[in-house]
Amino acid sequence: MGNKLPPPADINVIKLELIRIKLLLEDPSRLRIVGDRKKNIDSLARLGITPDGYITYLNSLTYKNYLSGPSDDRGTQEKKCIWEFGTTIHDSDVYIKIKHSKEDNILVISFHVAERPFVFRYL
Repeated sequence: MGNKLPPPADINVIKLELIRIKLLLEDPSRLRIVGDRKKNIDSLARLGITPDGYITYLNSLTYKNYLSGPSDDRGTQEKKCIWEFGTTIHDSDVYIKIKHSKEDNILVISFHVAERPFVFRYL
């Protein structure tokens, strides 16, 4: 695949998914965070974000933050459940990768300072 990006999701599909995610976030028990990833932990400390702060930043996402997805979860058989977004927090670009599971839970897989420049698809 090289540097070629897959085609982006339709803006309306992205908007609908963000609405679904934000509705699920109204019940914090539906949010899980991969807590053992060093770069996530280091980024949270660097940015001064508590784990509860995830919800604030997830709720602020719009289709303009979209990077890619939905894609399949390579670790399971779930299809089209992984979404990637980028945002700026305290002058740092932050990469956010989330999974919307078939059980209607949200798993934050990545939430860390970006390792490469973003390619926003809808700016």
